Amino acid sequence: MKKILIFLQDGVGGAERVSVLLGKSLPLEQFEVKFCLVNRNCSNSICDFIPSNYSIINIPNAGPLRMMWQLYKTIRKEKPHVVFSSVLYLNTKILSFCPLFPKTRFVVRCENYLYTFNKKQRQRIRLTYHCADAIIAQTKEMGDELKNQMQICPEKVFVLQNPIDTSYIDKLVNQAESPFPPNGKKHYVASGRFVKQKGFDLLLSAFCIIAHSRKDVDLYLIGDKEKEGGKIYMEIMKIAKDNHVEDDIYCTGYLQNPYVYIKYADCFVLSSRWEGLPNVLIESQYLGTPAAAFKCVPVVERIINDGENGFLAEKDNVSSLAIAMEKALQLGRIESLYHSSSISEFEKIMSGG
Repeated sequence: MKKILIFLQDGVGGAERVSVLLGKSLPLEQFEVKFCLVNRNCSNSICDFIPSNYSIINIPNAGPLRMMWQLYKTIRKEKPHVVFSSVLYLNTKILSFCPLFPKTRFVVRCENYLYTFNKKQRQRIRLTYHCADAIIAQTKEMGDELKNQMQICPEKVFVLQNPIDTSYIDKLVNQAESPFPPNGKKHYVASGRFVKQKGFDLLLSAFCIIAHSRKDVDLYLIGDKEKEGGKIYMEIMKIAKDNHVEDDIYCTGYLQNPYVYIKYADCFVLSSRWEGLPNVLIESQYLGTPAAAFKCVPVVERIINDGENGFLAEKDNVSSLAIAMEKALQLGRIESLYHSSSISEFEKIMSGG
């Protein structure tokens, strides 16, 4: 049996949820999986998504040098066959230990495009990623960046699209009814952290265009608006008040079950300025909800077929997004066109087979 340590930052982001899904989907008779959680003092914990029969190793929040020492000690103590990490912050630190553990297989997942990282981050990638035994890229474009810009050996780069935790989603939506009031309105839903990347300010401006021409729409924003998200939240509410639509905007905060909102919505909106592979978009497609989405990264245009399962909008173009949102209301329930990579493909990379 192979022991796998999965390192992840505590918090409920897309990279963390994908890491947990991969870990708990590996065959128990072949893999002993332990999750190593780096504490970030978040109000929401990825522990909620980890089944109780899996071991969790807690790593305290610390400065860079102390963090390196904690990571090193954990690997040395556990003696894993495989180490897996899925975010740049941990990837570059963990990969610096490769020469010290020649019998351990190091696998990392690239969570975003190179242009989204700053100069120092790209330099760390250049210095450490070539040490990995395997690098998982979420899209072809990510893989090409690693090979062409970072000169990573092509044999180390594997393009695997994120799987969907369908059993978890089904469990949550099947035990809940529609959360929306029976007011006859059409409901738009967006989900994500209140950060600039998610483009909620652009979404609000697009919604205002629609709300000024029809009164039967509202917008639900699902996501943590505390701490750094507070500034974005205040900006959004100012846009709403200036346009007299504040009574049609609902900010729910973080929800462990956003899926019930997405399932019963009339349109899911992806207003991001950039993404890696937008998990929430593919989850909305799985739930049969049409989408209006910015063409923020090429993969979105492969997920959404205009007029079939949603409508596309030009990147950062508020008027274009408003048109896509209006059109999407006419589609009704849709069939997803997304095809994820299989768990067996991830298992093969973990094993080195």
